[in-house]
Amino acid sequence: MRSSWCRFMDLNEVLSKALEVLKPSADERIKLESLLNRLIDDLKRGIRELRLDLNVEVEGSIAKDTWLSKEQDIDVFLLFPKNYDKNEFRNVLLNLARKVVGDNFVEAYAEHPYVELNYEGVKIDLVPCLKLNSVDEAKTAVDRTPFHTAYVRANLSENAKDEVRLLKGFMKGIGCYGAEMKVKGFSGYLCELLVLYYGSFISVLKNAINWKPFSTVIDIEGYYGNPKEAIRIFNAPLIVIDPVDKNRNVAAALSIDSMSKFISASKMFIESPNLRFFFPEPIEPLSKDKMVSEFSSRGSDLIFIITNCPKVHSEILWGQLYKTLNGLRNLLLNFDFNVINCDVWSDEKDTVVFIFELEHSNLPSIKRHVGPPVYIFDEANRFLNKYLNSPNVFSGPRIEGFRWVVYLKRKYSDVKQLLFEKMKNAKMGNLMKSLLMTNQKILKNEEILDFYSSNKEFATFLTKYLKGTYPWLTKSKF
Repeated sequence: MRSSWCRFMDLNEVLSKALEVLKPSADERIKLESLLNRLIDDLKRGIRELRLDLNVEVEGSIAKDTWLSKEQDIDVFLLFPKNYDKNEFRNVLLNLARKVVGDNFVEAYAEHPYVELNYEGVKIDLVPCLKLNSVDEAKTAVDRTPFHTAYVRANLSENAKDEVRLLKGFMKGIGCYGAEMKVKGFSGYLCELLVLYYGSFISVLKNAINWKPFSTVIDIEGYYGNPKEAIRIFNAPLIVIDPVDKNRNVAAALSIDSMSKFISASKMFIESPNLRFFFPEPIEPLSKDKMVSEFSSRGSDLIFIITNCPKVHSEILWGQLYKTLNGLRNLLLNFDFNVINCDVWSDEKDTVVFIFELEHSNLPSIKRHVGPPVYIFDEANRFLNKYLNSPNVFSGPRIEGFRWVVYLKRKYSDVKQLLFEKMKNAKMGNLMKSLLMTNQKILKNEEILDFYSSNKEFATFLTKYLKGTYPWLTKSKF
């Protein structure tokens, strides 16, 4: 269907067609409203039976009517009295979940426990928070959520809701929607605030073109008279002051990569509107033969470390994965293996794959090590005492120019040997370290093809990694 969309449409046509796809239909709305009514009735019945003092509220994009078609994130909050002991949240949640869906739920953790209900085949997040009179009393991010919902509902017009949908759809299409650790992009609430501040989807894009990282401040309520004060306090690529809490930057999770991607895509879309920004063509994985050819033509070595996936919440998982990726990269660099690029993939259920592209996976056994200048005698003496007649030296010490130089025997010339023996010394997330120490495979280039052929999700990821560009990026944009 997407390939049949007209490539040459004016801006209004592109926005109209995008909104047709992004905006929930009347039928979707009716079905969702009916499901929520049944769910809330069941929750209230369970609350009465358990003799609890709780309020039930729908929050998030559903409550604010900025949700996207076929992508409902249903957040139902349980509001506890503010003097309630948060240590009791878990027991209450589990007991109430069992009343409503039996065993059809999964316990999860963020700042505190919540549960993912499977209600009539639909995933519902059941989240506890405190019922507060003022946001100043908030102890956690979820305590602020009802205040966010109330603010947006009070200030966002009906027309602006569709502008938010366009902005969310655009960000999703270019790959920077979602504040979770995996994406480090724009949250739904941040999208709503941007539309409130700038007035429309197109106005957001036109203004984003002029954003500068670490010097852009958006302060809807005018809490900070001088933007420099906010820049000093928050020190983030983009600063958007929470209109209900002046001490919070709504864009705190946004990485400079995601911000830069949005700035560039905004410029290109304004210059040449196209539906591919909203709905990129799906990537078709390379065949095994083409993958082998790709490995060969690059002339590099791709190293794959495969291990099990820890059973934790995705937010914790991706924090662990990125920390481990960086630690392994530093290990490789410290032993002279030049890392061209690296990334990590996971299905968030069973498997994790770390990918490192190296200039070479085998290095010469000899390495040149430059010592101190000959005229800094104390350092020169220490250098000579360390390396003269050392069994770890191929050649030297000798003088080259004005420095002492020695040619050492490299301790690790094969990257697999290095990883097998020294991986345990890398700085990694604790969960990943225990898994990597007990169960891992280290594969090189074509050795990955069996796994590649058996896992389409990974095959798509690796193809995208090797291509390394964006579906919306074409020469016609420049």
